[in-house]
Amino acid sequence: MRVGISTASFYNLYMLEDIPAVLRDWGVPYAEYFLNSLSEYEPEFISLLAQRTREAGVTVTSVHPMSSMFESQLFSLHPRQIDDAFRIYEKVLVAAKRLGAHRYCMHGAAHLSGAAKNLEIERIAPVFDRLVSMAAEYDVRLTLENVSWCFCREPDFALQLLDAMRNDGLHFTLDVKQAIRSGVDPFSFVDAVGERIDAVHCCDCKTENGKVRYLLPPYGGFDFAGLVRRLQTKGFDGDVLIEVYSDTYTDIAQLRDAFHAFQKQIL
Repeated sequence: MRVGISTASFYNLYMLEDIPAVLRDWGVPYAEYFLNSLSEYEPEFISLLAQRTREAGVTVTSVHPMSSMFESQLFSLHPRQIDDAFRIYEKVLVAAKRLGAHRYCMHGAAHLSGAAKNLEIERIAPVFDRLVSMAAEYDVRLTLENVSWCFCREPDFALQLLDAMRNDGLHFTLDVKQAIRSGVDPFSFVDAVGERIDAVHCCDCKTENGKVRYLLPPYGGFDFAGLVRRLQTKGFDGDVLIEVYSDTYTDIAQLRDAFHAFQKQIL
C-alpha cells in the first residue's frame, strides 16, 4: 500500500511542473498527477514533467485529467466529438506511460439532473470496453471514480456497468468526499466492488446543516484507517491519496503536516 498526495490538492497555487520539488522537500514519495489543461497533455510538457519527477524521486501512481474538457464526449453520439475525444484520451494514456503511471482516473460523463441523455448502461458499456482495451495497450489500468455529478455516483451503477461489460479490466477509484456528497456511505462501495478498488481519494468532511464542510485528513473524524482495513479484507494493496480542494487550507504547511499525520494513521 502506498500513501501519497494528488496534485489536485495544490490547484492554482503551484504549477504542476513545480510540484515534484515540493513533494520531494516534504518527503512525499507518491503522487497522482492532476492534469489541468490540454497543453499539459502535450509531449513537450510531459517530457519536462517527467524530468522533474525523476529529479525529485517521486513515483507517479496515476494521472487524472480535467474531465470536463473531453471525457463526456467519449460517450457522445456525434462521430466527430467521439473521434476527437478518443484522440485526447490517447494523448493522456501516452502521457501516463511516459510518467510511469499505471492508472488513469476517470470521472466519465456528467449526469446533471434533468440534462443527461443517452447514458444508459447498455449504450456506454461498449464504450468502456474500448476505453479499457486502449488503456491496456499502454500498460495503464482504467479506474472509474465515483463522483456526485457524474454517472458513477452509487455502488449499484458500478455493479450494473461491470455486469454489462465484456472486458473484465475496469477498476475503480473510491472518493470519500464524493460518496458523502452523494449521500452514500463510502464503506458501501467497498462492500460492492472492493476487489476492484485500486485507489482511495481522501478528503475529510462533515455534513452540517445540510452542507458538506471539507477538512484536511485526518482532522475531520472520518475513519480512514477503518476504511483501509475493510479494503484490505478485499485484497486491497493500492494507493491512498490525499485529494483536497486547495481552499480547504489557508497555509501550504497545513497540507504538509496533514500528510504526515495521515500517513502515520494509515500505515
